[in-house]
Amino acid sequence: MLPCLNEALNLPGLLSELESTREALAGAYELSTIVVDDGSSDETAGIARQWQGTMQVILLSHDVNRGLGCALNTGIDCFLDLSSSASGNRLAVMDADNTHPPRLLCEMLALGADIVIASRYAPGGEEHGLTLLRRLYSRTASLVMGAAAGIHGVRDYSCGYRVYSQAILELGKRKFGSRLVTETGFVCMAELLVKLGRLGAVVQEVPLKLHYELKGGASKMNVPDTIRRYVVLVFNVLFNRSWR
Repeated sequence: MLPCLNEALNLPGLLSELESTREALAGAYELSTIVVDDGSSDETAGIARQWQGTMQVILLSHDVNRGLGCALNTGIDCFLDLSSSASGNRLAVMDADNTHPPRLLCEMLALGADIVIASRYAPGGEEHGLTLLRRLYSRTASLVMGAAAGIHGVRDYSCGYRVYSQAILELGKRKFGSRLVTETGFVCMAELLVKLGRLGAVVQEVPLKLHYELKGGASKMNVPDTIRRYVVLVFNVLFNRSWR
């Protein structure tokens, strides 16, 4: 699942790499791609439509930009609807900005955990192309979330490149319903991880070599608002009984 906001510059190359990854996974997994266009003003939706004749691409569109959390909810609901009569499916979520290597899916899908995180902080993980301040923000967020939530096996709470089992997402939906993801911004990734972790999810990490310099276009993160929402998230983790 690819949450997209104005990713016309990055999407063609990413879909091409996913097509190669689909071929590499043949025999083990059949790969479909859910593109959630979150109110893009560029040609993101048109590019996704162009690829529907080449590989299995499902395009879901929000009329207006509703935020990453809403795009994540839309994609999860679509995945579970498609998986309703099956079992054992997995949902991979990755950024659509060309910074997450699709070939890493082969290693991630080979693990049997409920959640597999592509982690910058696992042994062998690296970060390239980020400012020192952005690296500090991300590292601090993960350290604070680790201290508050303490989910076994998790070093990287904020990276959005993950694989979720169908079973753990179904369990999350039964417990939280439409409130499985309530944060609309980038903090939604930490929220989802904490909620599923508290339901007993087994989590593993694989090392991610993040190359942010490959990203086309400007960052969409509002840093002050993201910091503020992390403070709210930590409060909920520590004191909100509905999360337990």
